[in-house]
Formats: sequence, C-alpha cells, structure tokens
Amino acid sequence: MELAKKLSVITPVSRPELLPLVASSVPGEAEWVLVTDGPLEIPSGLRPHVLIEGPKTGQWGDLQRQIGLEAATGSYIYFLDDDNLMLPVLADLLVPYLEAGNRAGVVFGLLIHFAGETHLWPPPLRFKLGRVDTAMFFGRREAILELRYRGFHGCGWPNLQGGRGADFMFLEAFENKHTLPRLPAIYGFHNAIDLVAELEPDLYSDLEAGKLVPQALPTLLNRYMIRADVPSFW
Repeated sequence: MELAKKLSVITPVSRPELLPLVASSVPGEAEWVLVTDGPLEIPSGLRPHVLIEGPKTGQWGDLQRQIGLEAATGSYIYFLDDDNLMLPVLADLLVPYLEAGNRAGVVFGLLIHFAGETHLWPPPLRFKLGRVDTAMFFGRREAILELRYRGFHGCGWPNLQGGRGADFMFLEAFENKHTLPRLPAIYGFHNAIDLVAELEPDLYSDLEAGKLVPQALPTLLNRYMIRADVPSFW
C-alpha cells in the first residue's frame, strides 16, 4: 500500500461512534482528514488522523468536504462518509491507472445496502440525480479544486446549503471539465456498516472489537457484490 501515501481520505463526521469501524478500512499510509459537523466528541484510540471542527449544519456534509479538500495534503482524494467502508487497496489500484494516462479522476460501481436490500449499481454512462454517490469517485485534488459552481458557493465541492444532489453536481461538473473513465471492476460501498451489522453480526462484532483485519473487508463485501442484483430502475 505504498501508493496510499499519496492519498487523502476525507470524512465528514456526524456519527462519531462509527469512526472506529470506518478506520478499519482506511489504509494506514493514507492521510485521514476528519471534519466534524459542529463540536463532537471523537472516540479515543483512532488511527492517526487530522481532526478539524467544522461548522454546525444539517449533517449533509458539503461544507465538511470543502474544508477537508482545502486541508488535505495528498495528491489524490477519496470521499469516505462516516457510514461507509472503502477498499483498503484503492490507491494501489487507481493511482497507477491515473498516472499512466495522465487522467484527472475515475468513477466506478457502487454496492448499496438500503432498507434490507443489497444492489449493485454499475458505473453510470450518464450521471443522473439520485443515481450517484461520493463513494464511486477517486481523483486528483488539484483537478477537484479547479471546479466552480454557478450560483453556488464552494471550492471544489458545491455548497448547496442543505439542498440534495451535491454529489451529482460534483460528478457532472468534474466530467464536463476533465472527463471520467468508468472502471466497472472497482467498487465503492454505500451504507456498508449497516450491511455488515445486519447480514454478518458475528463479523460485525469482530469489527467492533478490532479483531477483523482490514484485508478481510474486501473479501466480505465482494461476496455481497457478487450476490447483488442490479436494481430494476437502473
């Protein structure tokens, strides 16, 4: 995971109690930037991280991502929400691809667990509101910070002041400026902590106790990716 040294993982925090579980998937070599939604007590004993107290909002995370982007020092960015998990090997898979082709970023598929059902979303050919998520993007920090949004504040990430669809607006703007290759063999995990808690309670207990090594997470989540159905509305 040597290439993870080039990566900053940005996590908006409104559910600090989940951070020990999220931390298990963040590669140790990566910079982890936590930006809280107002004053919050962060669990002790977390792996090394940068902690920033962000403004109190409605827990939508837009301002937190913008603050995290400005504070990050890595060349590459992954947005990791505080109820998601990430592939620990993401940087090793994607940094060589981006650097070999001088690409700005990529988008990939998403395993989503919601209301007791698990579905696989392939990387969309066209971005649509409600069909995208921050967990399916990986890209260069400098390319992200170039983005501006007409009528909205935000440096790199749009600040919709509580409006829905910032992830859609971000990905659409990034593609319009830089283009985004699709990588269907890579995947992100939305609501992954709920998936593990509901479907693998013993493994969830191990995860809570710190007994589940990070290498086990991709294997576990891949199992559900293989089982998942593409939803009918896709």
